[in-house]
This record gives sequence, structure tokens and C-alpha cells, in this order.
Amino acid sequence: MLKAMMKHPALVCLLLLLCNTLPAQQLLLSDAPASTTKSALLELKATAQGLLLPRIADTTLTPLNTAPDGMIVYYTPLKSLLVRRNGYWSRLADSTAVTGNQWLLSGNTAVDSATRFLGTATANPVNFRTANTNRMIISSTGNVGIGTTQPTSLLQVKSGVANVSGVRLENLTSASGVTAGAGSVGVDASGNLVRTATAPVLYSAAGVVSNNLKIWADSVPNTPAGLPQVDISNAGFTKILSVQVTARGGADATTAPLAAVLNYTLSRLYLILVESKNSPVVLLGTVDGLELSTAASRIFVTVIGY
Repeated sequence: MLKAMMKHPALVCLLLLLCNTLPAQQLLLSDAPASTTKSALLELKATAQGLLLPRIADTTLTPLNTAPDGMIVYYTPLKSLLVRRNGYWSRLADSTAVTGNQWLLSGNTAVDSATRFLGTATANPVNFRTANTNRMIISSTGNVGIGTTQPTSLLQVKSGVANVSGVRLENLTSASGVTAGAGSVGVDASGNLVRTATAPVLYSAAGVVSNNLKIWADSVPNTPAGLPQVDISNAGFTKILSVQVTARGGADATTAPLAAVLNYTLSRLYLILVESKNSPVVLLGTVDGLELSTAASRIFVTVIGY
């Protein structure tokens, strides 16, 4: 019906004049006239036809170069719609651009890392925010800052709280694996993370035994008297390399106690504590020897192992 009407210019002009006299000031073009949509100034209805916008190859031509904001045209070089905003023509994103060139909240698939990326193509940083506050930044030079917007190192963390680093490593227990020959990690005067000297390597007759050195040290009383025992089970040794014991007590060299190891297990030490003894002997006077010390001596013990 619309095509038939357009073949008669006089009829079209008459309809337009009638439209101008209608209080609602609405125009309906349809191949099946029906009631109009009250909120639409211009309404198009069709089941097999569409709206063909002007096809523009150069938006700098007059009068397009001074067109008002809100005008829409089809720009043939980009094969896309352009809209006039703030005195400039800008491209309207189509479905291909949205699905093919945008990062989606539900995740992207089949991303070509050689041509597509998350970031900037200019010398501008990338900011990550929560509650509209910068939490992390990747600077234009590639430095990553957490808690700071001006990182000067490849990775810089600032907690904002004195004596708190802001870095925490979990699940690092005494049972965690140890790398042979690994050094310790420290912090220099400027807060930079540095690697200290390589950890010492322990040797036995069989060669390298471990890098995870343990030292157990304590002082114990002379209990039971002369044959004290020391519980070292809390150290969790799997091999003992060395045991050193010394004793404190006595008034002089003749009464100072001597300590030694009688036996040991991975959880207990069996010690002996002796002191000098003068025994009277008929005709010969006295004979010097050793006897178990019953004095309230203190024994100092150091155990090295892993």
C-alpha cells in the first residue's frame, strides 16, 4: 500500500498537509496502517522493508562537517553507522565489534594473544579499582604497583600500615619441600627484596646430607642423679649429627662434674655425670678415681641434626 501511495505525489503531499493539522503531530509510514505509537513522532512499520540511511563516503563535505549533534549516517569506508557527538562524527559499535573486540564479563573464548590483549595501545597505565579506589596499577613502563599508583620496581607492594609488608605466603610449613643450595630472602634498607647468601651445605661421611639444619639447645638438671636423661622429641630429628654436653657445678677442680653421652635415640639422650673421688686405702693412703655426681649440677646440651 505504501508503494502505491508513493506513486502519487499529489496524494502524498495531501497526506503530509493533513498530518501537519493533526494535534498529535505524528507521522506513520506503514504497509499495513494501524494505530500509532503515541510516544513516536515518526513511526515506520513494515514486515519486509527497512530504513535506508544516507550512505556517506566523506563526512568532511559541507554541510555534514557542521551537522548538529544527534545526526546518524551510514559511513561507507568503515561500513558502520556514525553519530554526531560534540561536533564530531564517532562510530557506533556494532554487534561484531562488541563480541569480537571487547572483553566480556562472562569471559572470552578463542582469543588470539598475538593481536588481542587486555590493556592500552598507548603510553597510558592500566588501573584496577574497587569502590572507585585504585587498588592496583600497571604503569606505562610495565611496573606493577599494589597499594601505590607510582611503582618504581617491577613489582611494588605498599600496605599503608607501618611494620606490615602486605605480603603473605600461606601453607609454608616445616614439612614443605626445601630446595638444595637455596639461599634465604631478606629486605634491604630501601625495602627491596633481596637474596642472601646460599644456605650452608651439611656433609657426613656419605656426602651431602641436608640443607635443613636443626639445632636443639637447652639446660637440664642432674636428674636422675648421675644419669640424667634429656627429652628432645619436640625437635623432630630424623638424623643426629652432633651432641655436645657440659656441666656446671663443684667448688674446684677436684669436685667439678664431667658430662658425657652414654646413649641416644632420635627423641632422648642418656647422659652420665661424674666427679672426682678420693678413696682411702690401707697402707697406701688414698687412691683418686671417678664416681657418679649427685650434686645439683646444671647440664648444658646442644644437639645438631636434621
